[in-house]
Amino acid sequence: MGLYIYCLREDYIYKSSIKGRQFENEWFKLEKDGRVIVKGTNRRGYAWDGCSPKIKIKDIYIGIPEAVLNFDTGKSKTYYASLIHDVFYQFAKDVKSIVGRKEVDREFYIILKENRFRLAELYYGVVFLLGWLFWYF
Repeated sequence: MGLYIYCLREDYIYKSSIKGRQFENEWFKLEKDGRVIVKGTNRRGYAWDGCSPKIKIKDIYIGIPEAVLNFDTGKSKTYYASLIHDVFYQFAKDVKSIVGRKEVDREFYIILKENRFRLAELYYGVVFLLGWLFWYF
């Protein structure tokens, strides 16, 4: 079983700036207008590990911390940013011919800023510097 801390139970729609391209698989869809639909209703729902990397030791996750609660959404301030980022990175081998890593990293940053995450620049900087390790391999 994977190292997951979050699991969608309903579809999530995000309006990205990644426009003019299309992609769809079992877990997410990118539409030409920039909408990204992460599918939470098929089978068990899309699951991801939040901000990476993390390791699991028994029932504890150690690694990049998740943010505090955003009272407007009821989720961590990094929840939606990590969701969109992770779904693109998980399927990078399928989408990298139509979507660039820097575009995905920029969406991560935009969502962190929208959620008023005070460490958005730091988290984006780490993703920008180290993301290639996960995007290309």
